[in-house]
Amino acid sequence: MRARKSIPLLLCLVLTLSGCGLVGGDRGPKPLTPMPSEVPTGPEYASVDDVVAALVKGGFDCKVTLRNENEFGSDATCEVQHRGTTVYNQIQVLSTARFSRDEVGDSIATGRRAYRHTFVAAGNWFIWVRPGVYAHDMAAALPGSVVLDPIVDK
Repeated sequence: MRARKSIPLLLCLVLTLSGCGLVGGDRGPKPLTPMPSEVPTGPEYASVDDVVAALVKGGFDCKVTLRNENEFGSDATCEVQHRGTTVYNQIQVLSTARFSRDEVGDSIATGRRAYRHTFVAAGNWFIWVRPGVYAHDMAAALPGSVVLDPIVDK
C-alpha cells in the first residue's frame, strides 16, 4: 500500500523538477548570434564622444540629449536635423576589453530581429537610427560603417 502512494508523489516531483530544469540537464546559455560578416572590424571607438565627433566631421551637427558611460562602454542619444526631419541616433560603444565581436553582434541581432531596428555598425559600435530611412545618410558620414536592415522572420 505504501508503494502505491509514493509512486504518484515521486512522478509529480520528477515532473516539477524537470520543468525547473533541475532534471534532464542544463542546456546552458543560448549561443551568440555572430557579428554579420559584412560589418568591418574597424574603426573602433573608445566612447560615444568619438562617434559623435565623426558624425560632426561627416557633416551632421549631432546634439547629444542623453549620455551614459560605465565599465561596459558608453551610450548616447543624439539628434540630427536632416532633410527637415529630426533623426534620432541611439549610439552604443562597447568595451573591447569586456565584449567579444560576437557579443556585439548578438546585441545588434536582438534589435534587428525582435524590435526590427535599422542599425549602422562597424568595429565595436552601432547606432540605431530612427527613422531608419536615414541610416544610409548616417553611414555615409561614418567611414567604414555599414547599414544593417531589420531582420523579419517569415
